[in-house]
Amino acid sequence: MHFFSVSCDQCFKNILCWLVPLLLTLPLACNHTGNGNADHPAYFQPVFQRTDLLVPGPTAFRILDSIYAKFPDPGPMDLVWKYRYKLDYYWMNQVDRYRGRIYIDSILKVLSGKTNRPGYAAEYGRALIFLGDINRDEGKLDNALSLYYEGRTFIERTKDTCALGEYSAKLAMVYYQQRKYDMAIPYFKNAFAELGACREKTFYRFSYQQGELDNIALCFDRLDNKDSALFYYDSALNYINLHKKPFLKVDSWAAFSMAAEGVVLGNKGDLLVRHGDTLAGEQLLRKSVTMNLVPGAEPKNAQINMAHLIDLKLAQKDFPEAKEWLQKLRASIEAVPDKGSELSWMELQSRYYEATGNLTNALVLLRNHRRMKDSLNIARDPFHAVDVNTQVNYLSGEMELDLLKKQNEIKNTYLSIMLLFTLMVVIIVVLIWQNWKRSRKQTAKLESLNRLISRQNEHLEKSLRALEQSQQDNTRMLKVVAHDLRNPVGNMISMADFLRSYGNITDPQNTEALYLIHQSGHMALELISNLLYMNVRGDIRKEQVEVDVALRYCIGLVKTKAGEKQQQIVVNLFQATVWASREKIWRVFSNLITNAVKFSPVGGVVEVSMEEEDAVVRITVRDNGIGIPDHLKGSIFNLSQDVKRRGTMGEESFGFGLAISKQIVDAHGGRIWFESEEGKGTEFVVELEKYDETNHR
Repeated sequence: MHFFSVSCDQCFKNILCWLVPLLLTLPLACNHTGNGNADHPAYFQPVFQRTDLLVPGPTAFRILDSIYAKFPDPGPMDLVWKYRYKLDYYWMNQVDRYRGRIYIDSILKVLSGKTNRPGYAAEYGRALIFLGDINRDEGKLDNALSLYYEGRTFIERTKDTCALGEYSAKLAMVYYQQRKYDMAIPYFKNAFAELGACREKTFYRFSYQQGELDNIALCFDRLDNKDSALFYYDSALNYINLHKKPFLKVDSWAAFSMAAEGVVLGNKGDLLVRHGDTLAGEQLLRKSVTMNLVPGAEPKNAQINMAHLIDLKLAQKDFPEAKEWLQKLRASIEAVPDKGSELSWMELQSRYYEATGNLTNALVLLRNHRRMKDSLNIARDPFHAVDVNTQVNYLSGEMELDLLKKQNEIKNTYLSIMLLFTLMVVIIVVLIWQNWKRSRKQTAKLESLNRLISRQNEHLEKSLRALEQSQQDNTRMLKVVAHDLRNPVGNMISMADFLRSYGNITDPQNTEALYLIHQSGHMALELISNLLYMNVRGDIRKEQVEVDVALRYCIGLVKTKAGEKQQQIVVNLFQATVWASREKIWRVFSNLITNAVKFSPVGGVVEVSMEEEDAVVRITVRDNGIGIPDHLKGSIFNLSQDVKRRGTMGEESFGFGLAISKQIVDAHGGRIWFESEEGKGTEFVVELEKYDETNHR
């Protein structure tokens, strides 16, 4: 369960060693203030950051009050810090409801009407939750739940996960005290999760989260779920050992950490004893009592575990040790009174008397035990009779009604706004009508300008059509000239070949001249062919073309040149048909294979292969030649002489072939691309639509 430890006794000099200088400096600092109700965290935070070094009680309060007396005008939060410090002592440590209520009322009064600020709203909500605790302990559960719920509404405005965790923990404790353990568990888990997001208050988070884990274990313990209970007891111990190190430097925090560990050990020990592991359980109970009997720890928890040890010793018939523990429990109760421990001592002492033959005293104590137990049960009955779920749902319904009222007020406000908006619309419509009248004149001018622009557009369209016609005429003329040049150039090549073969020319100069005529003729024919194929965007007459036959034909044309360069052409072909223009596709294949031979080294390898996939045929031409430089890759398919390069044996190139091939493949609805690495070779791939008898008739 949650608990707050009282600091161990310290020398009064330790308090004065830092408070006296602060008392001397605060008045000087205050002379510079004058902000009315403004808060002064720079002056008061150093005090409250070290309050754990103080011994809580009247002496500490006198010193704290003297600090505030030196400050002329403390702000609301400055006062809340002081009231909270005193509240924690009187309510958490002394369980003094009267004084606790005084300081809660003081906090609510200071913050009344100021909850529009997030920090004030959070503290206001906490104060309501503390007031709910007092009402709960007084048996006024309806009031307590109302205060919890109201406090939560203030806290939710601030998204303060630390305070939201407190709310979940409060509801969980209500269910726990009603023995509805299965309903308490989810709220304890919610509290643990919400506190996990509380990053600023590290010790606050540590103290509450370890308690939530122990509470979950206690719930499972009460539900007789041993395995889950042990899991959460161990989780609580691991959490304490993992996170306690930063808090060991402050005595009161260190005492709290030890006491918290003692509480969990005692609960776990009690569980083990009840399930038959008396040896391990007794060790944990003894350790827990030792840890919580030291000053500043949790003596009431030590009393609980002493009662468990007495019960164990009576069961084991170890009456001498049972008597010794009964005396220790009695002494502890007289030092720190507690009605629950008093009730346990009566019942155990009565059992001891009965076991040792002192029946008279056993009967007296048993009667006193029953009377005290009955009075406590009567006090608890109203508390257990309340249905928390029903009450929370009722409060939620009340809150929804308030929300509906506010929504109606908002609707009325919106209605007023709509009326104002309608009036504005009417005014705007009038203005628009006036502007429309003025714009009619402007519209007439614009229409006149539009007519002028339309006439100019017609002139431009006529000029463009004339330009296109001129371009077409030039293209036709170019093709006619190129076509007419093929025959004389071809004859020139034939004559040069005839003279080289049969002319019996032995003069070296004449032989070289004939070779140059032959080469120049071939280059001229290639240029003429490029010119003829430069425009392939017109209508294309398609037919069935056997790809493997066209490729073998193209390979046959370059075999002589490949032989001159001692190159090997490797083919991997199969029968496949595409729907294309035979002449134009042959042109593409011929260009790619010729380029592979042209740009491959002597002794190189050229690979020509085919693949078939779904509705396409893929042709690949791969070489191990000079490759394509990176700066040319982006323009290799452009119709420009900037991309032309010589072959590996000085063969001429005009730079048109690949551009024309791209146009042809695009015109067929296919794709052409390449992959190349300079100095290692190039791979060109052409993808064409496969012939389908149903689609190509």
